[in-house]
Amino acid sequence: MFKIIISAIILACGLNLIAGECPNACSAHGKCGAYDMCICYRNWMANDCSERICQFGLAHVDTPMGDLDASAGALTGPETTVVTNDAMYPFGTQEQFPSMKDSDGTIVPNSAHYYRECSNKGICDRASGSCTCFEGYGGSACQRATCPVSGGATCSGHGTCETIKTIASWDNSNVYNLWDEYATMGCVCDAGYSGPDCSQRVCKSGPDPLYHDDYANVRVSNYTYQIYTKAATTVVGNYSLIFYDTTGENWETGPIDIAATCNDLTTILEALPNNVIADNSVRCYNGQIDSTSPVDNEFYGGASGFTIQTRFTIVFTANFGRLKQIEINTRLDGSRPTLYTTETASTLGWHIYPNGFIGEYDDLVPDLCEGVLVKITAGTSAATDLTALDYFTTQNTQQDKLLKKCLGDSDGDATTFYTASPGVSNTDIYGWDYGSTRNPHLVKLIETTQDNMVIKGASVSLNSQQARDPSVYNYAITKLCTKTPLFMERVSASALLQNGVNWCANPNPPGFYAVTYFDAANKVWRLFSRPSADYASTQTFHIFTTQGYLQLVSDNVQAFTHTDKMSASDIINHAHSKLVFFTNTTNTYGYQNFKGQIDCETAPTGAYGSYDCLNKDDYVMVFNNYVADKDNSKVATARLENPIYPNIYQAKKIFRDDRTQTNSLAKVNNEVQRHQMVLDYGLNARYHYSWADAPGATANDYYGYTAAVYKFHPKAAYTYVSECSNHGVCDQTTGLCQCFAGYTNDDCSVQNALAK
Repeated sequence: MFKIIISAIILACGLNLIAGECPNACSAHGKCGAYDMCICYRNWMANDCSERICQFGLAHVDTPMGDLDASAGALTGPETTVVTNDAMYPFGTQEQFPSMKDSDGTIVPNSAHYYRECSNKGICDRASGSCTCFEGYGGSACQRATCPVSGGATCSGHGTCETIKTIASWDNSNVYNLWDEYATMGCVCDAGYSGPDCSQRVCKSGPDPLYHDDYANVRVSNYTYQIYTKAATTVVGNYSLIFYDTTGENWETGPIDIAATCNDLTTILEALPNNVIADNSVRCYNGQIDSTSPVDNEFYGGASGFTIQTRFTIVFTANFGRLKQIEINTRLDGSRPTLYTTETASTLGWHIYPNGFIGEYDDLVPDLCEGVLVKITAGTSAATDLTALDYFTTQNTQQDKLLKKCLGDSDGDATTFYTASPGVSNTDIYGWDYGSTRNPHLVKLIETTQDNMVIKGASVSLNSQQARDPSVYNYAITKLCTKTPLFMERVSASALLQNGVNWCANPNPPGFYAVTYFDAANKVWRLFSRPSADYASTQTFHIFTTQGYLQLVSDNVQAFTHTDKMSASDIINHAHSKLVFFTNTTNTYGYQNFKGQIDCETAPTGAYGSYDCLNKDDYVMVFNNYVADKDNSKVATARLENPIYPNIYQAKKIFRDDRTQTNSLAKVNNEVQRHQMVLDYGLNARYHYSWADAPGATANDYYGYTAAVYKFHPKAAYTYVSECSNHGVCDQTTGLCQCFAGYTNDDCSVQNALAK
């Protein structure tokens, strides 16, 4: 009997051991631990370790986990960990949003996009361990937003699918380092295609035929490029120009010999296929300058032996819009240069910049001040005060009042009006600002020589001012000519050929910008630029104004293109580049406490002399505004650094370069050149930073010929260059314009009474 009892006990114990085994033997994906619980191997889960864990990625959106502790109360916050040693979250998780920590384990507040299974944009297949992504997302962890598929192809077969980081890098080498740098994807369309999936064709663009009238004229791209060497030497070979059309397509010309003439250059440009550049539409002037003297606003101090080998100014009169700047290619045979010098170490280089005339889509200064004509007078070159500056005046007191009304506000605040004396109201015309070097007025001037095309002389000796002088000609003339020049009526070609330069008719001259403020002491409008270099004091201009305004970005920021600490080669290389350096004007080097920074991300507006800040694609102008001068004797010289005709640029990149130098003096030098901005076009001026006059050098310091940065806030801009010229509808399937009745041409830019 005792043996039977013992046997029963042993059998019962054996049965008990069988019943207590871990479920499903942990599916062979874990080991059975204490309390008969499965401890799953990595990437397996469930009570029997039978389910797979899918890949994790940065969450596109964060979601709360829910009531994990079954407390039925309010969800605990991200600082409270409620689950630990979980197969999916071995370090614990939280009921609300996950607690993100830095590398030191410190909780980072206000953070997001923590790692989640399938990046929170898919459902995990527990059998296979693969994510089934929601529509629009892809990748092993659904970590990427996919590009659209149209017509059976990604990006419609007319573009490539790229990460936002890559797209940013292709845009002026901008840097994108946010959480989704590899997660957000987008189509980069081929030239001529647009839309999120690149399925839409782009139609041809042109100027609104109703825009051009007796006064308003279309602005087109106008560039100067020059090829130079640091020392006098021989340059041989050829190069090419790369031209960009309105779609962004690049077109490379055939070889251009270093000794090419204007006729050679225009022939090669107009030979590009598909009628990209229309025949006899390129105007050209082959001009040389003496690099040792400040001719045409070209200062190349410190560049001993600097020689310009060839120099052209070209205008694309039939290619409209704000086109990408042309480029030069000197390697037409792979990596082998096809343009080279006889030097052992070549010092060959080139500059490209617009001359104050940039093609545009939007008229930023569109408002004609009806009934007002102004004349420009040169400043007093020997003056040691602001009378050294050019200025313009109206024809009478009535026009004075009309102009003041047209100018109106200058600082974006229509409730306050700046005068020469704070607190004094504008008694003659209510509602206008005098303007100041902090908030000047922006205007556009168009010469009136197009109004009555009368030739007053047949044989005269021409110079730059006489060509713009109505006492000689009441017809606009230009040195920029086409292959078949349009000479003026009643004047022979020989009469207009002076010193080997053709002077050609220019019946519809484009307007140029001027920045001005009212000099109350002398009752004139002072100019930052110096158009008197080209115009006689008898020439009259129509004046256009804008409801937008210019704002000095900061009193503490000065811009420059080179310093006297640069090598002679670097001084030359930085001339007319798109790159602008910034430094502050405080008594400390560097950028402590945000002093001197101008980007909206790091520069607090209203602090440290900052009035505004810049974002990418903001419109900017760069001037020596004389505010930095601590000595009136500098004004007459400083004004020469500003261009004859200023440009309105766009900021394409604002950044701080890495600090690479370590010793104390080098670190200071590096800080001065560390903060930079890239513009969409090369500067047509150069601004010098004098190291001897660096901030902190003396109590009453003059900071070289540095410049100030202004942000332009446009308002009521008129888009006059667009697809189908504002007078047709673009068929995005074919890329052809369907013109409105009365308009024709492939871009609907021509009025035709017979067109239906």
